[in-house]
Amino acid sequence: MKTMTLSFSIALLATQLPAAQTLWIDGTVCRMNRAIDRLIIRSDYGNRVRIALGRSVPIQYRLQTYDRADLRPGDRVHITVQRGALGLLARQLDVTMRVEEALIDSIFRSHRTVTGRFGAREPKTELFTLRLPGPRDVRIDAKGASGPSGRVWVGRLRPGDLLEIRGAWKSKDFLQANSINVLTDHEPSYCTSAARRDEIPAETHSRETSEQRFLDKSSEDSR
Repeated sequence: MKTMTLSFSIALLATQLPAAQTLWIDGTVCRMNRAIDRLIIRSDYGNRVRIALGRSVPIQYRLQTYDRADLRPGDRVHITVQRGALGLLARQLDVTMRVEEALIDSIFRSHRTVTGRFGAREPKTELFTLRLPGPRDVRIDAKGASGPSGRVWVGRLRPGDLLEIRGAWKSKDFLQANSINVLTDHEPSYCTSAARRDEIPAETHSRETSEQRFLDKSSEDSR
């Protein structure tokens, strides 16, 4: 199988690359869906690339298996892709730098701030489990927690939502939340500004709507 390097426009390759050939992409994760099987990458060549990440695709970090639930917007990645009927399909993904290490986009962590994925709500309560890297599950008490738009109700959160939570630890695995910021659709500001550069508002709206449709497609479509 012939291997190609990224020496010209990825957008052109996405439409012309034969299925029998392989492409390597280095870039930054700008967006992903809750199932973490569709990514939008800003390549080092400036293109925004849509990539389907099937559930069986191996993910590694420092030569170790990496849980896709731990992927974050801002992570640096090296992806091996092939062109398929539905577009670019990942064959392997290597995380080369995690957002926590790079302190990207001024999202600073502290012992009172945790970032993870919504697990499950405890019935008829404002308590839920949060999946942290490791993996490690902690219980969150969200009673009275607020967000950028006001009170956050656990019943409105969805499995796989990426959450940034600030609060006070009541025990090793139990956090009383003061604020909850839903980062599911968060995109690092430099990704957004780079994408909108030289676009007129109508172009931005069209692109962002199309990207959202791509992210919203079911995981079955990306296999």
